[in-house]
Amino acid sequence: MVLESIVRRRAVREFSDEPVLDESIEDIIKAAQFAPTATGKKEVEFVVVKDQVVKDKLFGILQQDFVAKAPVLIVPVSYSKAAVLPQTDLAIASAFMMIQAAELGLGTVWKHIDPEQSKRVCQVLGLPSDYTLVNLIPVGYPLNELPDHGDADFSPSKIHKNIF
Repeated sequence: MVLESIVRRRAVREFSDEPVLDESIEDIIKAAQFAPTATGKKEVEFVVVKDQVVKDKLFGILQQDFVAKAPVLIVPVSYSKAAVLPQTDLAIASAFMMIQAAELGLGTVWKHIDPEQSKRVCQVLGLPSDYTLVNLIPVGYPLNELPDHGDADFSPSKIHKNIF
């Protein structure tokens, strides 16, 4: 049986104005810190953005409304010189965060940050140039209820046994 929070997790791009509790943010980040990393280095850190001025600056770079409108943005980052596979570590941590947020009744969406945008985002966040980031995660209560994933979303034809 698939975990209920995985079935419930959907891409949420519209959020209510309801604030997200600091305890919920901490639980989301705690889940990410429990995620596996290459050789167990645990080099993932998190920038939590609630300040509207900062969110507006990030919107100016990323050009998607939910960046400015989400109550919270969580930006997972990794110290490139210490991490073995920083992009992989960030992706796994992000997935754990999204599942934990769903468990708490919160919505998220993966917002990719391309390498050109990354430099500008790092400047806005005050990150040193030797840090890697690949995405940010808007977090908030969904404005609209979205249906859970169901059997129609599962495709057995994508499973290949032994060889492709």
